[in-house]
Amino acid sequence: MNSRYLMDEAEAMRLLTINQGRRERLAAWGALDSWRTVSAEQLAAITGSRLFLNPESSNIAASVSLELMDVGAYSSPLAVGGTLDRNCLYRPSNTDAFDKLIAPELTWPEWISVTGGYPWSGGGQYDRHNLLSTELALRAAEYLPIGAVMGEKFSTVDLLAGTGLGKKVKNPDNRRADGTIIRTDGLRIAYELTGTASKSLENKVRRWAQLISERPLETSGLTVLFITAPHPDRPRNRSGDPRDEIYRRVSSVLKEFPGTRADSPAARIGIVAWDEWFPARHELSEAFFSLSADFALNNVHGNGKWVKRDLLGDYAFTPWNTFDATAVVDQAPLLSATPHWMRSGDRTELIGSPMDRAGETAPVPGPVKPELSRGRVFGKGVGKAGDAKLPPRLRL
Repeated sequence: MNSRYLMDEAEAMRLLTINQGRRERLAAWGALDSWRTVSAEQLAAITGSRLFLNPESSNIAASVSLELMDVGAYSSPLAVGGTLDRNCLYRPSNTDAFDKLIAPELTWPEWISVTGGYPWSGGGQYDRHNLLSTELALRAAEYLPIGAVMGEKFSTVDLLAGTGLGKKVKNPDNRRADGTIIRTDGLRIAYELTGTASKSLENKVRRWAQLISERPLETSGLTVLFITAPHPDRPRNRSGDPRDEIYRRVSSVLKEFPGTRADSPAARIGIVAWDEWFPARHELSEAFFSLSADFALNNVHGNGKWVKRDLLGDYAFTPWNTFDATAVVDQAPLLSATPHWMRSGDRTELIGSPMDRAGETAPVPGPVKPELSRGRVFGKGVGKAGDAKLPPRLRL
């Protein structure tokens, strides 16, 4: 570990528990927990704080010193331009530091904002894969008229098709998409990035297809999008671009689930190439602004024809009357992993005050002796003083 990131443990704990920079710090931890691996620039974009462009900033150095997070670098930093520090990578460490050192210092609303109420996520990483997943979500959040973006942690099969809908999934295990784009009407576009054509890809497509066949669109809002993103340095196969083989394998699996109606896997599982949306650095194609992708709607007889559909424009979705499809859009701003411009404002009413959460009928207790209140409403401001409010650490 680079010594420039290390500091005394006591000093690190002090820096991570003071109020200064607390909001940005919580946002950074939430982003790591949800998106798994992010670049310094991505973390700055999500949190809205330029401090995270510098890995030697106190929040980063203290987090690294306590083994809460790791700092890395691209294999060839000069290849991506800019300075070494600006292009460093951050990811959560595979330790219990968050549960032991950080969680006990957080209020319940703060803990909810970072973790969403689920255990902190350490574990294995696929850095390039995670960076692209995060980048796609950031670009969608910045340029598209959508309701929310969710990271890998909140894109599990269980949340998309099980307990998130008040239902049970058979053998949900730990399957999850790489991220989810949610339209303003609640349609979920769970996306998977893939760089190679393999048997594991076929199995993944088959599992999603099976799940979709069991979850009507009107009661789940679930669609799945595979995004081909081969590594630029990986040799191509004999047939040319590996994306051709990826298309072929996806097509082959979808033939096992015949039908092209709105609820069919063929109508709800799309595929698109990364460079079809992002043809070059700092460029976005017209196809990205409508999330245009290929669907195997003319492929049921094996003729290999794909149909272009715009997931934002011409993809209809009418939720069933008992399915509150937009609840996730309302609640996403509670998560600090949500890009900062999508979580502005006060959302405390969604979780209530401490008294609300305790089951009390009144939000605050009344005075013990009403005759001493002199007719004033408890908590109401007097003179130039404003009304009593919850302290920042109890608000979201």
